[in-house]
Amino acid sequence: MTGFPDDLGGAPEGPGPEEPLLRQPPGYLAPPPGSFGQIRRRAARRRRLRTAGGGVAAAAVLAGSVYLVGALTPRGTDDRGSPAATGSPTSPAPRTPRPAPPVTTESRATPGTHGAPPPSVPSAAASSPARDTPTPSGTPTSTGQGSATPMCTASQLTASLGGSDGAAGSVYRYLLLTNRGATACHLTGYPGVSVLDADGRQIGAPADRSPMDYTAVVLGPGEAASDTIRTANHLGTCRPASAKVRVYPPGSRASLVIPGELTVCDELFTITPLAAGRTGNPPA
Repeated sequence: MTGFPDDLGGAPEGPGPEEPLLRQPPGYLAPPPGSFGQIRRRAARRRRLRTAGGGVAAAAVLAGSVYLVGALTPRGTDDRGSPAATGSPTSPAPRTPRPAPPVTTESRATPGTHGAPPPSVPSAAASSPARDTPTPSGTPTSTGQGSATPMCTASQLTASLGGSDGAAGSVYRYLLLTNRGATACHLTGYPGVSVLDADGRQIGAPADRSPMDYTAVVLGPGEAASDTIRTANHLGTCRPASAKVRVYPPGSRASLVIPGELTVCDELFTITPLAAGRTGNPPA
């Protein structure tokens, strides 16, 4: 027998108990040598990569948060609005104060200055003379003998109103300052003039200054200097008539108050600088 079915037909016969099966015995192939170590190394590498990627992402999130906080926080101040510390080892250099601008001062003559008007610095302690003596207008010219004599003080002078004249809708009144002392003195520039009511209250603003050149006027004992007060001749709106006139001699903070009636109309109230004589400036 050959062990195959009979060629002549009939059902094939199964293998006999003594014949072996032609198939692979059960079981699995063993893994290649070193494959488990390679798998462990790859897994450990993936874990390290995941850990490193998470750290980089966390650092990026933290850096973005710090940037946003810095961008949204006002520089130089904390959340309470006060100056914040910047962490700089040095503090900002203090600002150097700018020099104060020169103060516009009133020009007054003083002894030994050749009649040139020195500055008079205004201060909070200055009283009504600052109102009655605005910044002078005009230009001083040669002082002549003014440098050889002291400036006249209010205690050396008497004030009075002289004659008046009218022309072209204006009224002109002369203001005289007379040296009643025993020695010579000089006056330079404009006096301060304002009008008062019977109770001594000032009526309106002091007189403005007419721009004119002027020079020192030397007054011997009994001599006078004068200037011209100009007002409107009852044109426009008029202030109440004055009962008194207050006069500040040039360079003096003491005033002289004299009786006098002046009516300021149409806001015209000016005065010229002092000149020698009793007929105003320019002399009549």
